[in-house]
Amino acid sequence: MATPNSAASTPSANYGRKAQLTFTIFALAYIAAMLLCLRQWHSPQAWSRLDRFSGGYILSILWLLASLRFMRMASSNKESGRELAGQTFHPELFRWIKILAVCDLLAFVDYGHWHLCRAVENPALQTLGLVISVGGCLWLLWADYFLLVHFCAGLTNRKIIESGPCRVVRHPRYLALTISRVAFALILASIIAWLLFAFWMSIILRRIHREEPHLRKIFGTQYEAYAKRTPRLIPGIY
Repeated sequence: MATPNSAASTPSANYGRKAQLTFTIFALAYIAAMLLCLRQWHSPQAWSRLDRFSGGYILSILWLLASLRFMRMASSNKESGRELAGQTFHPELFRWIKILAVCDLLAFVDYGHWHLCRAVENPALQTLGLVISVGGCLWLLWADYFLLVHFCAGLTNRKIIESGPCRVVRHPRYLALTISRVAFALILASIIAWLLFAFWMSIILRRIHREEPHLRKIFGTQYEAYAKRTPRLIPGIY
């Protein structure tokens, strides 16, 4: 016979395992697709474009692993997981993420085969992109720590997070995504990646303008006061 604790934890545990498995499969399949886009199929040097830049970017995708941990922890409770993922105020986000993630593969094809704009392929800028990518991953891990502590406590008696990266910007996870998109465009030196950056930013800004009214509804004047002293995304700019 199931104990009270096991009976209570089974549905949420199953939900968390399912979300973790889905994300793991997607992450592995996506990395495989990146490699296939870089492969020179009719050349004796089949992996010549899997160089220190493209290979370094694939290795530096720590945000995938960080997101896996983030999803595993947050999705242990379905209600908290939905709120954290923004499905309560921006349900169409994940449709756009899937579409743009597929489009991102075109940048790998460009780097591996098309070279649509060779002028943007600069080793110094690509190296800078790798550094930015690692910095973005570290920022993401820092932000996720505070968000997980907040959401794992449940949705009752919620408080505004004003510590850690939330002292710097109101949306630290979206800043991490912005950093990762700049790094992606610099590393692959692809005009396609820069065009996709514009689309990603439009999604991020739309998300912010959906989320903030939601947070004002939950926290009221407390959020208004927090918003007045903390920038949305980029200190001194926005």
